[in-house]
Amino acid sequence: MPKLLRAVRLDDSDDHVFKACGAAKDGEWVVTGGYAVCDFANAPRCEPSCHCASSFVALESRARCSIAEVVEVTDADLDTQDDALAWHLVRNWGAPSWADARRLADEEVRHTAEVCETLSPEVWITVKREPNVDGSAIEEQYSVYDRLMIGAHAL
Repeated sequence: MPKLLRAVRLDDSDDHVFKACGAAKDGEWVVTGGYAVCDFANAPRCEPSCHCASSFVALESRARCSIAEVVEVTDADLDTQDDALAWHLVRNWGAPSWADARRLADEEVRHTAEVCETLSPEVWITVKREPNVDGSAIEEQYSVYDRLMIGAHAL
C-alpha cells in the first residue's frame, strides 16, 4: 500500500518558524517540497527566512511544517493529492498549463511516496537539504523518529 505524509503540529513553534509563508495545519497533506526550494548557492536568503532547507510543503496551502507523519493511502488518494498540488501550481504559481502542472505534481507526490516506501506508518520524519559537493543539485537527508505517544505514559 502506498504512503504519503501528513503535517504534525506538536505546539505552535511552526507558526513562529514559518511566519513568512504560513504553517501547515496538523494533519494537512504535505510533500517533501523539493520543487519549492531556494537556490542556496546563488540566491539571497529569503527575508524573513522561509526555512525551505528543513521543511515539507502542504499540498493545497503551500504552508510549511517541520515534522511529518507517514500514513498509508490508496492509489485514489495519490491521484487526489496530485490534483490538489496541480491546481495550486496553476492558480498560485502560474504554471503554463494544466498538463505541465499535473506532470510536476505527479512527480512530487510519487517522490514523496518513494521516500515513505520503506518507512513504517506512524513514524515521523524531518528533512534537511544542502547543496551537493559541486553545487549542481540539492541533496535531501531524512531523519526518522518513533511517533511520540502524547498522553500514553503515566506521569
